[in-house]
Amino acid sequence: MYEKNGSDSGGSPSGALTGRPEADAKEEPKKVPENFQEQLAFAWGYIGGVYGTILTILPVITYIVVNALAGMWPGIWASIGTAVLVGIFQLLRKEKPAAALLGLGTVLITSGVAAFVGEAKGYYLLGNWITVGIGSILLLSVLIRRPLIGQVWAAANLQGTFWRTDRKSLFYYDVATALWALLSFSRFAVERWLYDMDETTWLGIARLVMGWPLTFFAVMTSMWAVRKVDGRRKLHDPRYKRARQKADGGENGSVDFAAAKAAENGEARNGQRHG
Repeated sequence: MYEKNGSDSGGSPSGALTGRPEADAKEEPKKVPENFQEQLAFAWGYIGGVYGTILTILPVITYIVVNALAGMWPGIWASIGTAVLVGIFQLLRKEKPAAALLGLGTVLITSGVAAFVGEAKGYYLLGNWITVGIGSILLLSVLIRRPLIGQVWAAANLQGTFWRTDRKSLFYYDVATALWALLSFSRFAVERWLYDMDETTWLGIARLVMGWPLTFFAVMTSMWAVRKVDGRRKLHDPRYKRARQKADGGENGSVDFAAAKAAENGEARNGQRHG
């Protein structure tokens, strides 16, 4: 869900240990949304905006409609065909091939599950179990005091382990991670109930309604937690303070050096005149 990076959440060595101001500056977290409007924009961008959302749900909408009108197999082929068209459209827009392949691959797998179980509702079976699996991992991370939202954000932004030792920061990440888990379990419960009731059409509608909207809400909550922890880190994290002091010291040092060099050159020129 978040950006990848080459640091672990265990606080691997960085500029604070190397003594290089430019390395220390890298410890600064990426700018997080500072107000509600920015938070909305970030969450909307995270789920792909209007364009990304439409492309993602088109194969599912196609399956829901065609399956309701003509049955499972026409629905499967229509869904695959839509995914192929979406992929071609993405490639024509010069988007990364991985995005097109991922979308098509997902539809092929879900269609394969439906064909294997021999029921139209099987199209949603794998996604349902993936949802409860994600929720379980998130809940477990909270129970062992390593909330996954904090782990991922800190690792991606080189923020070390301050948030683990600060009770309020840990609480904020607990709340955000627990909400993701709660929404996952809620989605699983609703979809599983509809699955057992053989309400295939409503199952597809629930997949859409409880998909992107709930994700949007969860991302908003995560950004709230990140913003809260970011503020506490700037005030209470010794590593952050040392990094900023070294970075500021490096900048001041370069200015002082330049001023001293200019003064030295000026004295040399004056000496030549007097000579």
